[in-house]
Amino acid sequence: MVTLGARDVPGLRRFYRALGWAELPGSDDGRVGFLLAGVLLVLRPAAKTDGATGGTMLTCTVTGPRQVDSACVAAVAAGATVLAEPADHPEGGRSACVADPEGNRWEIAWAPLARWRTEGGQAPPAAPAAPAPDEPHRASAELLHHHGASDEVVAAHLVAAGGNGPGWAVETLLCAARTARREGRPEQAVDFLRRALAEPLPPARRGGVLTELGSLEVTLGPADRALGVRHLAESVRLEQSDVSVFKAANALGTALAARGQTSVALEVMEELAERFTGHPELAWAVQVAAALIASHDGHSWLETVDRLRRLAATTPARPAPAVRVLLAEFDSTSGRLSAAEAAAVAREVTVEPLDPFSRTYVLASAATLAQWADELALADRLVTEGLTGHRGPLVDPGYQSLLSVHAESLVMRGRYRELLEACHGWGVLIGPPARPAPSGVGNAHLVAQAVIALTETGCAAEARRLADSIAVDGSHGSWEWNEFLYARGLLSLAEGDPAGALDDLSECGRGQSARQVTSPVVTPWRSAAADCQLLLGRPAAAVALATEELAAARRWGTPRCVGRALRALGTATGGRAGLATVEQAVALLRTAGTDPELIAALAAHGRLLAAAGHLTAARGALREAARHAERIGAGRWCAAVAALLAAAGARRATASQTGAPALTGSERRICALAAQGHSNPEIAALLHLALRTVETHLTNSFRKLGVRRRTELAGRLAAEPAVPDR
Repeated sequence: MVTLGARDVPGLRRFYRALGWAELPGSDDGRVGFLLAGVLLVLRPAAKTDGATGGTMLTCTVTGPRQVDSACVAAVAAGATVLAEPADHPEGGRSACVADPEGNRWEIAWAPLARWRTEGGQAPPAAPAAPAPDEPHRASAELLHHHGASDEVVAAHLVAAGGNGPGWAVETLLCAARTARREGRPEQAVDFLRRALAEPLPPARRGGVLTELGSLEVTLGPADRALGVRHLAESVRLEQSDVSVFKAANALGTALAARGQTSVALEVMEELAERFTGHPELAWAVQVAAALIASHDGHSWLETVDRLRRLAATTPARPAPAVRVLLAEFDSTSGRLSAAEAAAVAREVTVEPLDPFSRTYVLASAATLAQWADELALADRLVTEGLTGHRGPLVDPGYQSLLSVHAESLVMRGRYRELLEACHGWGVLIGPPARPAPSGVGNAHLVAQAVIALTETGCAAEARRLADSIAVDGSHGSWEWNEFLYARGLLSLAEGDPAGALDDLSECGRGQSARQVTSPVVTPWRSAAADCQLLLGRPAAAVALATEELAAARRWGTPRCVGRALRALGTATGGRAGLATVEQAVALLRTAGTDPELIAALAAHGRLLAAAGHLTAARGALREAARHAERIGAGRWCAAVAALLAAAGARRATASQTGAPALTGSERRICALAAQGHSNPEIAALLHLALRTVETHLTNSFRKLGVRRRTELAGRLAAEPAVPDR
């Protein structure tokens, strides 16, 4: 075993993976193992070894002189630096020397048997010729399999061995791939699935592997995504069952649409629809899947909805539940349905028997309607049912819609920390801890909800970094992109940039209008834009926007939508009339059960009361807003309301119960060390405290800061500067 102390373990790990070396199962960025025939290479952080790098010469022997050159070329392609070009030696043999990205030196050497020299100049005894590199791995795989080793351990040797394996190899590789995917190692799952394709497989089985592989690849980097699309296309062409072809084509269409190739994706679905003309359930499922794929492009979306209406009108039988609920979604956003009517459709379609092909779509659309109608318990139940029962690819548009409903439902209720925790699992927020496969990668709507949650919890800098990481790409023009523009507009408004916020919010409005979306239930951009106009000194424009939103909100009819619009209108109007309007908003929002809108209304109420000279009443409204904001961890509102309270003449609170200001001096010091990566025992030693004391302080600090992971501490502490100890 050779151990290298690395300054950047993840970077060095990528280098050796790029060489094609087999990484041992269980490796992570704290300790990585690579099996190299008879040698185990281990990477660990330099701080956990002696801290030295580059002082060890390691030798990799090859079986012929020409392999020295090819191995050197491969190393350079992976990122190595040549220290000594390949050269022959007078005493026989050939070698080269390269350095990996951290300066560790590798000699690539070949010499005739018994010509290696030690430091003392003595040749070692002759040894038998080394076996081909894959033979030890193949033998190890056989031995480990028969001795009951885990599928992943055996599969790692099969990957390293290459070629065809024994009869049990396929099942071992597939089981190992599913385990790796479930445990948050999608890249390793991809390695196992690619190796499985090297085995002889019947067309149907090969198609299933290609679908599973392609669905994973399209969630990874650009090169993998391109390969994933090709694998999915190959799967569609294979002779499989109708259901298998449907799954593959659905995943392919979604992947193409996400890359901005919506028209190509719809062509795939049209060809599929022709194949299923004699299978009504599958034919309807294809139409609905095509509609969800078409939502990536506004024009295609409107055409698809129009086609579904014509099909529903000309079909003798009642349209399938998936079609009815999808059309109800469109009618809800375009102002044709009320919340009560939409909720009735959601209940109606979910009590009917659902075919297995469109089940996920029906549950996703019904959950969407229930969430919009503020029937959150029903939405939660449908999302849980859909996610737990889903058996198709993660890129399935119905599955992605379920994730979106869940995320938006959490934001509506102000459960920001819970959402951010989920976003780590979905791959929207990337952190050092191990996480599940990135099921939400590429979903701009999930990013939008994460941006809102970070903004509201006072982590504006992190929200901006996340927002700036999103490219227009293939999502431009989709409903997800409009949601992202809305979220980015809210972020700019929180940052004190109403002009920049107005640009994004207005663009969101134009995008929604192009899709015939008029209801504020999706993106209430007019209320936020009214706030921007007021800050920019244009109250008339603010009143016009808020009035327009209030009319649409009343057609929908939920307290949340109407209350939010009343708050915006009252704030824009000001004076006695504005105060009365905001009072209506507060009364209505107290019945809605969604704290974020109530906090905004209470803050507006307090501000207008103070402006009217009713300071005692103003402080009462603002203190109520502060209690709600602290309870849900809305750091942005905590700060804003504190400033309003001070302006209204309130005494400064003697102590804050949440956020960085609530930390004691000891808690702040311990959190700072934990944020730097120190373990609890290390912190105890540095501060001369008992380990139990450190653990207690961290538990209290996590509660006050509203975090669950040590990796969240740095961002939370930076977002809320500490105050001096009292």
